[in-house]
Amino acid sequence: MAWDPKYPVFGVIKIQGDKVHLYSSRDDYHTVSIGKPITNALWAGSFLNISLADGKVRRYSSRDSFSTI
Repeated sequence: MAWDPKYPVFGVIKIQGDKVHLYSSRDDYHTVSIGKPITNALWAGSFLNISLADGKVRRYSSRDSFSTI
């Protein structure tokens, strides 16, 4: 299942350790646990690109589906 469009449209991402909070409004967010230290996260259209501390980049198309790019 793809991301709800409200998350990339609002666009705010907050990194906390090995988790990413995706905001759809000021007070509403969705948490994605990555399990590894994160250095950066950004939206690329409807994909969420997450850069890991080990240099790898994961492209998430949904909460549970990603590919390493």
